[in-house]
Amino acid sequence: MMMLRSFLSVFALLLSLLVAGEAAAACLGPGEARQVVASGQAVPLSQALRRAGISGEVVDVKLCEAGGGYVYQASVLGPDGRLQRVNIPAR
Repeated sequence: MMMLRSFLSVFALLLSLLVAGEAAAACLGPGEARQVVASGQAVPLSQALRRAGISGEVVDVKLCEAGGGYVYQASVLGPDGRLQRVNIPAR
């Protein structure tokens, strides 16, 4: 029984790493992101931030494919000094 638990734990860990890798693979590189915004498939980050009502300093951002569209995955340092991870629709 202990061997089965160990196997299931390892399997769950490997599955979570695989899923995380697939999610990361959906994000675009800087050149691809510029092309997507230039073609109108996604709005510029400043516009997406305004629409979402997000204020603060963006310290990291990626443009990623999600659900047939695009989202910005951003780390934002809020006015209160707290770092937040947010997903912002890019349409």
